[in-house]
Amino acid sequence: MRYMLLIYGEESRQAQMSEEQGKQNMQAWFAYTDDLAAQGIMRAGDALQPSMTGKTVRGPGTGTVTDGPHGEAREQMGGYYILECDEAAALAAAAACPAVLFGGAVEVRPIMELPPR
Repeated sequence: MRYMLLIYGEESRQAQMSEEQGKQNMQAWFAYTDDLAAQGIMRAGDALQPSMTGKTVRGPGTGTVTDGPHGEAREQMGGYYILECDEAAALAAAAACPAVLFGGAVEVRPIMELPPR
């Protein structure tokens, strides 16, 4: 089964890091990504630009566009991983994620497998 790990954290925490802390943070992410790849379960993953660079579209038929994230939240989605594994491995991967270690959260969601069209 495929699972998506949705990575959440406070963007302001990263902005407050010293240059050395930022380097250590990135090294933790690189090591984590390398570990998922070495396990053979990583299918995709990307970091996202800061939430304020995004746009939100709302309103049926109107397509109202606003700047920034969809709502006021303490944590913003900063990236994702797609894994192919069982649920236990997905939860273990989430628990080992640097976001969790640095005070953020990881949402683990099974990906719906749709029939061919």
